[in-house]
Amino acid sequence: MSKQYFFEAGSFPDLSYTELTSVFEAFELKKDTIHRFTDNIFLIKSNDTDPKVLARIFKRLGGFVRYGEVIDDIDAFINSFCEHEGKVVFGISVLGGYSNIYSKKLGNSIKKGLKEYGISSRFIAPKRDEKALNAAQITHNGILVKGFELCVLSNGSEEVYGSTLAVQDIEEFVRRDVERPFTDIEMGVLPPKLARMMINFTSLKEGVIWDPFCGSGTIPMEAAVLDFNFFASDIDSNAVHHTEENIRWMDEEEIIQDIFYEAFRLDVKQPDHELVKKLSNSDISAIVCEPYMGIAQKRELYPEAAEKLLAEVKSLYQALFELIDNKIEKRGIKVVLIIPSYKTTKGWKTFGIRDLISNRWELLNSYYSGGRDLKWSRKNSIITRNIFILYRT
Repeated sequence: MSKQYFFEAGSFPDLSYTELTSVFEAFELKKDTIHRFTDNIFLIKSNDTDPKVLARIFKRLGGFVRYGEVIDDIDAFINSFCEHEGKVVFGISVLGGYSNIYSKKLGNSIKKGLKEYGISSRFIAPKRDEKALNAAQITHNGILVKGFELCVLSNGSEEVYGSTLAVQDIEEFVRRDVERPFTDIEMGVLPPKLARMMINFTSLKEGVIWDPFCGSGTIPMEAAVLDFNFFASDIDSNAVHHTEENIRWMDEEEIIQDIFYEAFRLDVKQPDHELVKKLSNSDISAIVCEPYMGIAQKRELYPEAAEKLLAEVKSLYQALFELIDNKIEKRGIKVVLIIPSYKTTKGWKTFGIRDLISNRWELLNSYYSGGRDLKWSRKNSIITRNIFILYRT
């Protein structure tokens, strides 16, 4: 029987699926080995998949909560801890939402079984009204070091067990978001996890990423964590400075190392000739960006206000594609970008990707997402981020 592994997606499973297929391509793995077990649980079925490679892939991902292996024999798995030295700390999570298994009851049963072998244990239950442990519980209790997390994976018709191998490093995402020296909350900062996912949508393992609208540097920061070299530019010289200071902070904190980068002021509508020449002669692998979309919105916009914001976003992108196609003249690169939708008093307002690109650009969303829309939107959001993956032929 082939070994199976599972990945659990976070709050945006369609984006997570797209990220996983993209990163599989970067590691030269077949995306048809990914099977959607539930909306947010993906099983990897392959005799050829190296678990060390899957561990590296999981560490790169922004949209996944946990990763583990499927257990063929649960009794043998539990019995493997009967010779464990010291107290066994374990937890149980029910993933998928379809199982009737009560984790506390199962946990007490395992605890009793270990006791019969003379093994002291501590059971960590999910928080009240939750079926799964969160990453903080697993990390702070040392579950993966001192014992195990048993996961019950259920899709309503099939139920399998899994053992967690790693959980997302939430604290590092929060640290980069909260502790960095410069940020601009009023401008509506791109979530670091989404920035990470967008970089992964390029299906690259290495290379040079360019963010032409860098703001305070969320995309460059995540690119650096993934060991990409990068260019960061913006029309606002303060934004360029803030990006440089944030990168310097990550270097001082030893979050990154040995990254080559350049940050500079650039107006995509009126680009400096020398900077155009620099970009043209550079080995840019992909462009990943979110343009300025207006200040953070707290209530529905009037349609006229939304149309004004959209017109500015469109003009920025039109200038960017003019720069790519006719001045920098880059071919064979990917662009991952965001087009906003604004909630107005008369419904949602946006514009289409085809308003921006010529037939020289191939839209890859369906290829990586399986036909699903790529959207990032929180409950009651005024702005929805529509994400597009493009390839310049």
